[in-house]
Amino acid sequence: MQEIRTFSAPSEDALWQQVAADMASQPDLLEYAARLVLPDFEAVLHLDIDLGGGFEGGSALTTLTALVPPATTLRFALHEQDWVHEIGKLFGMEDAQLGYPEIDDAFMVKTNDAPQLTQLLAAPETRITLVRHPTARITLAPADEDEPPYPGALVLRFEQDEALTDPIVLRDIHWLLHTLTQPAGPVTF
Repeated sequence: MQEIRTFSAPSEDALWQQVAADMASQPDLLEYAARLVLPDFEAVLHLDIDLGGGFEGGSALTTLTALVPPATTLRFALHEQDWVHEIGKLFGMEDAQLGYPEIDDAFMVKTNDAPQLTQLLAAPETRITLVRHPTARITLAPADEDEPPYPGALVLRFEQDEALTDPIVLRDIHWLLHTLTQPAGPVTF
């Protein structure tokens, strides 16, 4: 079983200094898992890199998952606009339009409350960070009952089929999730 490292700090700066140092000390990051704990936020980072071999191609997945209060009613999924979804639109599938061209053009948006999601993404810094990852999937939904790291809980999840191993990039994504889970709106670091 993969070791899950735990890092706890009073601020983003202190937290990411610890994580960056730990990642730099690893001989490889083929499998890496870390619980990232701030006073008002917790997330789990998971890197899974398979180099493949022989005739197999490799694969990579970067996931950050954060707990969300169970009383939260908003649900959403943002994922890459691709040709499959464009064809689906021709057959009547629709995605929500949030009124932010950079988001509406980059992502397919599914939500149960478009006005609330629009408000959640109101800060330009949030949208800028989101658009830096146009191939990501960001969802706010219950996890499956057997799905780690928070089985059955309501989670905000960022997934990208890429090995994101740069602590600066990972911190940016962590900040995005932290911001999206704060009821008072965007936070800065």
